[in-house]
Amino acid sequence: MNCRLSKLVFGVSVFGMTLVGSSMLTHVYADNLGTGIVTGNNVNIRSGGSLSSKVITQLNWNDAVTVLGQENGWYNIKLSNGTVGWIYGQYLSLRSSSSTVSRGDVDRSVVSRLIDFGKKFLGTKYVYGGESPSGFDCSGFTQYVLKSVGIDLPRTASSQATVGIYVDRGNLQPGDLVFFKTLGSSIINHAGIYIGNGEFMHASSGAGKVMISSLNDGYYSTHYATARRVIQ
Repeated sequence: MNCRLSKLVFGVSVFGMTLVGSSMLTHVYADNLGTGIVTGNNVNIRSGGSLSSKVITQLNWNDAVTVLGQENGWYNIKLSNGTVGWIYGQYLSLRSSSSTVSRGDVDRSVVSRLIDFGKKFLGTKYVYGGESPSGFDCSGFTQYVLKSVGIDLPRTASSQATVGIYVDRGNLQPGDLVFFKTLGSSIINHAGIYIGNGEFMHASSGAGKVMISSLNDGYYSTHYATARRVIQ
């Protein structure tokens, strides 16, 4: 379920909706990023949005911060003591101003088209690094399917988990991206698309194909990490 490492940055608006990419969040959500919750221990907070920037402090699980903006997968944050720094998006869950993230007046037929398009590839073989109907890996599948409605996702599962806005598991809606940590580490390494009724479609390395699975399945329930909404 590992996904090939490569890098893309994106952002696009289509069908009259806001389609949120990692490079666009600062602009789209600058007035309403709200609070973020740290999702790791000893997470480095840096002076800038890059691994080469100086580490100024560290935060731990459930530490709350004010989110000021986002750029290239990094969040600009303000700590409770007033310190301003940057945290890598994988280690922060963005909380909206309300407990439920709403799609508002989104044309739900777009979500239906997205899901119908993805289901066309059920049974397609799993290929590590695959990103086409000849074979998909997990993030290659999500990237390909979201592209069908004009959304350009980054290439890897861990990068995809930094875009859009955080969604609580109890508030999932069809079309949301769901992510997993299946290797017993802190790294997100598997992705799928929620289709409703507690189910998601994904390219499974274990099954060797694109399939539909239940989030309530013991394996996926245990390894569930987070969810993001990219159609707002």
